[in-house]
Amino acid sequence: MSTRRTTKLRITEDFAAPPEEVFSLCVSRAGFENAMPPGVRVLAWPEHFVDGAVLDFRWAVAGLELVRWTAVVEDFDDGRAFTDHQVQGPFRFWRHTHVCEPHGDGTRYTDLVEFSTGYGPPGDLVVATMIRLAFGPRLRRMRADLATEHP
Repeated sequence: MSTRRTTKLRITEDFAAPPEEVFSLCVSRAGFENAMPPGVRVLAWPEHFVDGAVLDFRWAVAGLELVRWTAVVEDFDDGRAFTDHQVQGPFRFWRHTHVCEPHGDGTRYTDLVEFSTGYGPPGDLVVATMIRLAFGPRLRRMRADLATEHP
């Protein structure tokens, strides 16, 4: 059995909202759609997050749906954390864990992303840079959504 080489990223943000509100935003379709860049269209979103729930969406560029992405929820810990694991999509391997923990009067939110592009370290480095750049606006949109809910 060969060992899979992956790249791991940890991105952490503190929010003034309580953990249950941050978690609720993370598992909501509206929260997901608002946090994603333009061109992402949700095709299937679970009514209730549980282990085995399927997330299915498309990513369009210039009006062409170029990427189909299907993920399955695993390790669901209601109100605290969940992981989505890509079963179809652009990566050779993708696992994304979302963690909400009490921190002071608010929440420390952490994204743990483990992935492999299949193009070795140079490909992973390029994509890791793109992921970090994409998460900045995503976290700002989450912050704005939470400020609306919890001024």
